[in-house]
Amino acid sequence: MMEYDLVVVGAGIAGMTAALEAGKRGTKNILIIEREDYIGGILNQCIHSGFGLELLGEEVTGPEFINIINEKLKDIDCTIKLKTSVLEISKDNIISYVNEKEGINEIKAKAIILATGCRERYTGNILIPTNKYEGVSTVGNAHRFINIEGLFPGKEPLITANSRWAMILARRVQIEGGKVSAILLSEDSGYIPTEEDLELIKPFNIKILKGYTLTELSGDGRIQSAKLKNNNGSDEIEINCDSLFLSVGYYPELGIVKKINLLKDKEKRVPILEGFKTSIDGIFACGNVIYGTDCVNLKNIDGIECGIEAAKYLKDNFASFSE
Repeated sequence: MMEYDLVVVGAGIAGMTAALEAGKRGTKNILIIEREDYIGGILNQCIHSGFGLELLGEEVTGPEFINIINEKLKDIDCTIKLKTSVLEISKDNIISYVNEKEGINEIKAKAIILATGCRERYTGNILIPTNKYEGVSTVGNAHRFINIEGLFPGKEPLITANSRWAMILARRVQIEGGKVSAILLSEDSGYIPTEEDLELIKPFNIKILKGYTLTELSGDGRIQSAKLKNNNGSDEIEINCDSLFLSVGYYPELGIVKKINLLKDKEKRVPILEGFKTSIDGIFACGNVIYGTDCVNLKNIDGIECGIEAAKYLKDNFASFSE
């Protein structure tokens, strides 16, 4: 069985920067495993500036940050496996994965960093059927369609917003030639746009609706309009739209560690950490997977400190790293 000193699960910016920092501190034989066919994760969708200040000393766009870190990874002993899905992590840090080239395989790691991120999930706060009409998408999927696949799930969307992520999407739709019909703020989420959030959409004069609840969708196959009711019951309005982009919940991707009983917070479902160390010796975590639903409100999520902790662990526990 092949053994690595450090295996990072997830090639988003957190996993990439964690691997880079560990490598800079002497860690050799690093493997990054990524299920997608590209690196960078969600940051590929962030075409606005505001990333990399801590590591680069300046702010750049998401894709620029990815490219810079990818170039830096070439200077350390690091391999990246794309289109590879980790099936599970079992005791003694045995990692099972699968890809088209190797089939199912197992490797062992002296240390593991979980940088698996979060997935969108409906949380039960949507009070209308979402499978009756075409044109319904989550905010995250809409980002992916537009920024990664070059497809438009709708050119005149109504967007529900529970974080800055929805405001970024609204801006992107306008830049690409669409026209956002309105942004509906989700009061249940407690989200209040900051001045910085509002600046993202200020040039486009997008209507922002507060104090309304989405009550009905209409259309012939595809969405054509949406009805919204004022929460004080005073009036109801109807908005023309050809799609609905929903802000939903984000939950950490931790299915691969079921067998080892990693301790998790019961409410947020994120790993319980001491620094960046999980409850299992030799396993660390960083990035969106440790923030859960809070991840959408965080500006810079890198793995630098986690990489430092992993490198220190290897030096403290393995003779080959004590030079």
